[in-house]
Amino acid sequence: MLNFDWISHIDVGSARLIVLITFLLPFVFALTLKKSYIYSGAADNNIWRNLKIWIALLTIIMLVVYSIF
Repeated sequence: MLNFDWISHIDVGSARLIVLITFLLPFVFALTLKKSYIYSGAADNNIWRNLKIWIALLTIIMLVVYSIF
């Protein structure tokens, strides 16, 4: 079986920080995507199809929720 005894030594603040940084990784990845890749296969270039806006919105929501709870 897996041994997770080491995780009991991590305090709550550090664990929360690790989770928040983990949520920021997809946001940083989405910011590096090229505009041509984001809109590939789309019939138009409407603003609501921009992945950067959606990932920023979802990341902010997740960061707020996980930082409170």
